[in-house]
Amino acid sequence: MRSEYQEQRMRLEELRRVAELRNAQQIVSGDSVVGYGDAGSSQEMMMRGGSSGTAQQQQRQDPLIYPGVYSPSGFDMMGILVRVRQRPNPTIDIGNIDSGVALVLCDSAMPDMPIVYCSEPFENLTGYSSAEILGHNCRFLQHPAGGYCHDERAQTANELARREIKERFARGEEARVRFWNFTKEGKMFANVLTTIPITWEEGRGEEKRYIVGFQADEGRIYCG
Repeated sequence: MRSEYQEQRMRLEELRRVAELRNAQQIVSGDSVVGYGDAGSSQEMMMRGGSSGTAQQQQRQDPLIYPGVYSPSGFDMMGILVRVRQRPNPTIDIGNIDSGVALVLCDSAMPDMPIVYCSEPFENLTGYSSAEILGHNCRFLQHPAGGYCHDERAQTANELARREIKERFARGEEARVRFWNFTKEGKMFANVLTTIPITWEEGRGEEKRYIVGFQADEGRIYCG
């Protein structure tokens, strides 16, 4: 399990232990607690004839529900994928998407479109950790780690794919190409890459522009 997830799990478990201890103390004193409360706060919901509206309000204030607990990266990937699904006039059918998809999020407003988010399946696909991936353009996969691709056929195919995807990026279009990529261990594989540009405005009219890249090892698509 990744370190940030371990840290958050420990924080949640600590909050639960505090809540259970307070519940036990209240039960001994004659109160029956049915909600979790924050240490040192008075947010517990007691069975003292309180109104259902008050109970619902206190339930919404449950300290175990707070922003960011399920987004260590800081990106709302669920919202971004919803935008991908609901995009107007799609030209490429990406089919169903589940949690096993290898994907990256690239900031198209920044020079060289660096990767700003990658899924764990993408790490598994390439063998690189997120720390080694973030901040780089996806082209780093076109060569073995610390080396250079000497396969002329792969170089030619990758050049054609780069040209096509660059032209589609310039026109703001979706694209599907195949690159010959390398894992960190040096294994070459055919990467089927589908890119979907998404744009929206936030708050004070700030425009957000990203490219979502879905990736799959062609050799595993039909053989599992």
